[in-house]
Amino acid sequence: MEVESQGQMERILGAQKSQELLTVLKLLDWDSNMVNLNRCEFGLSNDNYKVSTTGKDPLFLKVFGPLTGNINLDELHLQKCNFGPEVIKKFDWGRLEVWVTGRPMARQDCENFDVLSAFAAELAFMHKTTQRNHNDLNFTNILIGTNEKIEIHFLDFEYVGKLDPAYDIANFFCEWMYDCGSPLWFEPDVSKFPSQSQARFFIAQYLQISNLHAKEVTSFLNEVRNRIPLVHNYWINWAKNGFSGQVDYEKYALNRQKLLNVDLL
Repeated sequence: MEVESQGQMERILGAQKSQELLTVLKLLDWDSNMVNLNRCEFGLSNDNYKVSTTGKDPLFLKVFGPLTGNINLDELHLQKCNFGPEVIKKFDWGRLEVWVTGRPMARQDCENFDVLSAFAAELAFMHKTTQRNHNDLNFTNILIGTNEKIEIHFLDFEYVGKLDPAYDIANFFCEWMYDCGSPLWFEPDVSKFPSQSQARFFIAQYLQISNLHAKEVTSFLNEVRNRIPLVHNYWINWAKNGFSGQVDYEKYALNRQKLLNVDLL
């Protein structure tokens, strides 16, 4: 979806949001009559847009969903650690950020050990630098850079919380089962959960250990296994409490409830 006039922008964002956005863009010396607004694939519960105009670097506009906002102190901590995209302007209803070039990660990328290695390194760097978890590492929140060298960028830090690396990795492994771009995004495919060898490889890369069967890897793998029910229960409650009455989210919660009885790892 591309919007090139204030009237069209108002139909997408509403009059107040459009005016607040255009006010900020004018301060950045943008021509308010030449603003393009393109919907992005990133995110599941937020509405995200690429904001662009001739002669300027594009920006990223996030319009918050019902369960997100600017009040997560752990996310503010990440920003103070200079982790994540630079925030240009915070609105009550969303946020304007620097645009990060890349494409959303996909399930097939998990078959590429170079991608998994780069991802594990970036996650370890985030954990070490910020002492915080991301807690929402689904594929729409992960960008793969376009340079020859594989670069991983994390997005959407609204669910950032206290450090528990095994939980973050358990959540990431569970997301392998979901296709967020599908109309049936709420249906997991358990066959796509990482194999033992994939899980061990990722954990070894995260721990910077070459031996996939080292006792440290096995111990961490057990911690990840123990966190999986906690991950399921969190997202079950998220769907039930935040999206009550919405059929797709009810199906998501029900399907996730069934996963509590499945030994995935």
